[in-house]
Amino acid sequence: MELELSPYSLTTLKANEKFLLGKPIDFYDKDSKRAEIEKTLLELTVKQALKRNTKLYRVKDKSDEISENLGFFAISVGNISVNDKKIPSAVLDYFILNNTYRKYTCEPDGYTLGIELFREILSIINQLSNQIGIRYIILEPLKKEEKLVQFYKDFGFDFIPEKNTTWMYLDLKEFN
Repeated sequence: MELELSPYSLTTLKANEKFLLGKPIDFYDKDSKRAEIEKTLLELTVKQALKRNTKLYRVKDKSDEISENLGFFAISVGNISVNDKKIPSAVLDYFILNNTYRKYTCEPDGYTLGIELFREILSIINQLSNQIGIRYIILEPLKKEEKLVQFYKDFGFDFIPEKNTTWMYLDLKEFN
């Protein structure tokens, strides 16, 4: 499998709006409550992308081994407060994998699709940081789920040192 990460243009986004706001078959989690949260978050992300407040990407298999969408993610620019200064940051607004392929193992590295895709996302953000002044990546794991928190911690993320925050960050200076 070879991942293809395609940013949606505004025209493509408008043309695919109905699909994106619908219910892609088997895309969301099997748990109906979590699936509803995932669907709502995608709807909000699509609306933000249509306003040009975030950039939505679609993930497909370039080799056509799998024809379905593998996932979606969205990146925008925000900021993080450090010593009362606002520092421009990349915000991972949305990150979801197709439920059918969440445990899929990619060859030859043997990483799961989630790990492989997240490495690609980090690479995109790192490239952006070399072009525009962003220092941090920030994200909010869904409901602070232990499994998701650990996934991000394995990549070096930590909670923003603020009382009761649900947001995590990674200093891009440490990433290079």
